[in-house]
Amino acid sequence: MVVPYSELRIAANRRKESLLTTLGEFVRHPSIAFVDKRGVEACAVEVERKLGRLGFRVSRFCEKGSPLILAERDVGARKTLMFYHHYDVQPPGQLDLWKSSPWKLEVKEDRVHGRGTSDDKGPLAASLESVEMLEEMLGKLPVNVKFVVDGEEEAGPMNLPRFISKNPGFMKADGCIWEAASAMPNSPSEVICGMKGDVYFELRIGGAPRFPLTDVHSSEAGVAPSAAWRLIWALNSLKDEKERILIDGFLKQIRKPDEDDLAAIRDHESELGSNLKKKYGVENLVLGRDGFELTSALYLDPRISICGLTSGHQGPEDMTIVPSSASAKVDIRIVPDLTVEKTEQLLRAHLKKKGFDDVQIISKGGYDPGKTPIGHPFVRLIHKASSEVVSPAKANIIPMTSASGPVSYFTPHVPICMTFSYDEAVGTNSHAPNENAPLESIECEIAFTALVAQRLAEMK
Repeated sequence: MVVPYSELRIAANRRKESLLTTLGEFVRHPSIAFVDKRGVEACAVEVERKLGRLGFRVSRFCEKGSPLILAERDVGARKTLMFYHHYDVQPPGQLDLWKSSPWKLEVKEDRVHGRGTSDDKGPLAASLESVEMLEEMLGKLPVNVKFVVDGEEEAGPMNLPRFISKNPGFMKADGCIWEAASAMPNSPSEVICGMKGDVYFELRIGGAPRFPLTDVHSSEAGVAPSAAWRLIWALNSLKDEKERILIDGFLKQIRKPDEDDLAAIRDHESELGSNLKKKYGVENLVLGRDGFELTSALYLDPRISICGLTSGHQGPEDMTIVPSSASAKVDIRIVPDLTVEKTEQLLRAHLKKKGFDDVQIISKGGYDPGKTPIGHPFVRLIHKASSEVVSPAKANIIPMTSASGPVSYFTPHVPICMTFSYDEAVGTNSHAPNENAPLESIECEIAFTALVAQRLAEMK
């Protein structure tokens, strides 16, 4: 018999003290991958300790960088549920913008504050609490459980792909909850089946013999080659004013969305357009997009972004110069069948063909896109459960979220899915100062994850 969601919510609420203790232990460690080695190691040990207390067989894999934590409990069940989480976090940024320490959990007005409370230490703590709660309620876990807890998600994983290539057997499971599975009554939800890929580049230009050895007086702009203008022209060749990507051969690599994906986008119901305008503080979105066009652009189409531009003098005083060097940071969000490797090849070939072979391209790596088909039984299970919990609100299905992560390492082995309600994501400040999460949303994660585990156990 499946314990209903209403009872699971009551049980989750009773675990508040335990949840805050676990989350506080995670948050206090500044686990910034490749930056704070001591904080990363301390947090990894804390995660291992918590998993061990719950009866998991725990191991770590670390050839270089931050440890990847693996845990498994085989209770002899027919089905196996996997969790993917990460214990590394973003740097805090400007500390003077924080209203409290990023490394100390604080509860204010029914919200938990601290780095990682939303992404992803809060969801990790919720999954652990859910497993413990379900075992206490049922006397035995209804499914076998595996955890993959990454220490490098925010910085680009090195150990994860190496572990999977050497241990494909560990990746066998009937479904993987990706970072979070939650549903809040009366709040529309998103059931997400995958992630776009992302490739990050730095483009540099400057230096003799093509450009001056140093910045030049702007009175000589008619004869001195400008690195700034040269880089602008190179960037301008990548896409046009209608947002069409102009990289030669790029669009030919894209697989057309299947009918299930297009149907899900057409069926998507939310105030996405108005919510984004409010979030950004703008009157109109790019090209005035709304409805299907907006949702498709966000969830199905590739995109190019200039993340930063540097050239010449940027100080408060005025200087009249021709810059001798320029650089830009660019990321490209990719969709199937593009890959990180193929995207880099296309970019290099494009700039060379257009005559910009003087632009140095430094690849920063990235993620390939990955997704589970919308019609997969695990996705249908989560969508049905979410629809029941959020009713009369709607549970939308998203083929791929606009964000990126190491999903592509998992999807050849196990179906993945994540879900959340809109009300849970409002004002969380993920990746920004004063990161926080509503306590109610974490309790909903605990309850909904327990519901999914029970439903998976009954799935034929």
